[in-house]
Amino acid sequence: MAAIDYAGIEDQLKTLLEADASLNGTRFYVEEEPQFGLQDAKAVAIFLHSRAPDPEQSLSAGKRTRNIIRLSLWSVFFSIESYRVACTGRDALLGALELVLMKDRTVGGKVASSWLEGGQFQSARDDSNSAFAAAAETILVARASAINT
Repeated sequence: MAAIDYAGIEDQLKTLLEADASLNGTRFYVEEEPQFGLQDAKAVAIFLHSRAPDPEQSLSAGKRTRNIIRLSLWSVFFSIESYRVACTGRDALLGALELVLMKDRTVGGKVASSWLEGGQFQSARDDSNSAFAAAAETILVARASAINT
């Protein structure tokens, strides 16, 4: 019997991202938010977002269930200079992240396939230390199966 390894998918994503030179200097978090006060730092946070049955589910006599999994990856850039610097850093990090995600559509063999699906933008100011943070979400959608042997 093989259940879907949700934590393993997140861990493999982190491993793939950490190994790519285009993301050097980036801090990675799984199921936890980046800590504010990182001043001129960049981070990627990975969260499980949702799961649902695959609409193209095949009949497998109770032996296989395919799910569509959505993961939320947040590219965050912190700056002490300005919103503009934070947003420019965020955009560069977002672009690099999405290019890395496109390189391995099976997340190191953890899923059958994956694709990117939009996301949100956010920015914030921490008045206690005059820091700025800009964040962008990337939704990674993956198809994975649970197999009952």
